[in-house]
Amino acid sequence: MMMVNKPQSLLKVMLLLFFLGSSTGCASLFSPDTQDRMHVVSGFDANLLEVDDTLTPDPEVVAFIEGYAIELNRIMNRRITVSRGVIERGQPESPLGNLTADILRFMSARELGQEVDIAILNRGGLRIPIPEGDVTVGTMFELMPFENYITLLRFDGRQIMQLAQELAEEGGEPVSGLRMRIADGRPTDLLINDDRVRPERSYWIATNNWLADGGGPLPTLWQPRERINTDVLIRDAFIEYLNTQPYIEPHTDGRIRR
Repeated sequence: MMMVNKPQSLLKVMLLLFFLGSSTGCASLFSPDTQDRMHVVSGFDANLLEVDDTLTPDPEVVAFIEGYAIELNRIMNRRITVSRGVIERGQPESPLGNLTADILRFMSARELGQEVDIAILNRGGLRIPIPEGDVTVGTMFELMPFENYITLLRFDGRQIMQLAQELAEEGGEPVSGLRMRIADGRPTDLLINDDRVRPERSYWIATNNWLADGGGPLPTLWQPRERINTDVLIRDAFIEYLNTQPYIEPHTDGRIRR
């Protein structure tokens, strides 16, 4: 039986159990000789340790955590731009959806080395509104806490029309480069960069790997003619772009209308 007599030992015990319990999955990282000597935990007993405000913090653990907290706070509190109003999400379009999709499209063009026709995000992945005032690195981590990467997909015009139908059925999602009106659950007046969709033409779409891998309500994204995976975190792209902007502000332009 594993005994935990001191609250301050809990962190060390948890780390020990993590590494021991992960030894099977990590075995491939070691040489065959080392693997032969490895042991796998098949089970253990534990006591319940109640943690409340009567416990005295361990100075060693507190100092260890504070060392990281100081550096973390320095990074997260760095101002990258200023917002001239609260930027919120919504449907069929929203200031937050427009801002983030526009940034994604702009930054993705650099990765592709040519124009990206459309950018699409899922509004559910935008977790908070951007507040008025200072926008920090921490704000971006709260906005997009997921480790999603820029993914580039190529489609023909017929698939773009299918995608527009799915966007209409969903009631709208954050987009850039695409304009349309939703009437009776169907897309009308569909334009890509102010031009009508050409069935035979190829179009590049920037999105996140979650939508491209089968998440969300847009199945057309799952069957591209071509796919390019990047190693660029969307959150990092947002931080890089906003760091070049003296300010941002709420903006809608009727790109998706009912």
